[in-house]
Amino acid sequence: MRVYLLDNGSPGDDAKRLADFAALHPDRIRFSASLKNLGFAGGMNLLIGQALADERVDQILLLNSDTEPQPGFIAAMQAKLDPQSRTDMVAARMLDATSGEVDSLGIALYRSTLASNRKREEEILLGPSGGCALLTRRLLEDLHASHGEWFDEEFFCYAEDTDLALRARWLGYRPAHAHDAVVRHARSLSSGGPENEFVLYHGIRNSLWWLIKDAPAGWQLRSLPRFIALHGGIVLRHLRRGRARALWRLYRDAIRGIPAMRRKRAIIARTRRVAAAEFASWVEPHFYERGYVRRAWRELWRRKSEKT
Repeated sequence: MRVYLLDNGSPGDDAKRLADFAALHPDRIRFSASLKNLGFAGGMNLLIGQALADERVDQILLLNSDTEPQPGFIAAMQAKLDPQSRTDMVAARMLDATSGEVDSLGIALYRSTLASNRKREEEILLGPSGGCALLTRRLLEDLHASHGEWFDEEFFCYAEDTDLALRARWLGYRPAHAHDAVVRHARSLSSGGPENEFVLYHGIRNSLWWLIKDAPAGWQLRSLPRFIALHGGIVLRHLRRGRARALWRLYRDAIRGIPAMRRKRAIIARTRRVAAAEFASWVEPHFYERGYVRRAWRELWRRKSEKT
């Protein structure tokens, strides 16, 4: 087992301290440093390329810098791989590092057209979260040969794992969840926390991009009323938070990116190995995370009452 570690444009002396630590374990750790932040997608692609250059590597585990894996988690994830059924991607059980509650059991795609962390094991699993994902060489090489990319670097970060999982599903691969693979997660620690404009911008912009890039036209059309309701709620919620500028930027840039996503969509359509009708079976039948709409509605009216 070898660790591939990247300092992704960190400020201060982080890179030096990591390099010094890696130098103590030259047989186990390969350290790289980037002068600029490549984003999650670019950073992971750099490391995936390094790992696959070693012909002995047949599985790659992606692990965020804000995670604390528990003993035995790798073996638990490996046990879920099944080449016969093309189960080549595995999600872990990620727990909130503070509360111990479930943070993510992989990715769930909801009828609202938004994907998010899967919180319940009975929910449909789309694929693993990029924060902790076990992927096979076969899947990664197939993705690159078919689509010319592993993670889409135009996404920078957020929803790039949804895009990768969907493209893998279109190539006929299946996901699994390893209940006994426990990883504690500090939740968006590397991007400043889950409630900031950076997360809002990339999360919603990229959710629009994967929808254009990966979802069948028929499903898009049937989902249009829910899509309008969802984004109406997003706009209203964040206008009340004073984020008009961030909303303008994300929807403007999402529209500017449509031509590039449509070109990639054509490639995915040409290489697809399963029928478009299969897509519906990957979608969780609920509108969104259970309780989320109720919480957002209460927050909206609480803010309104505070202002009045």
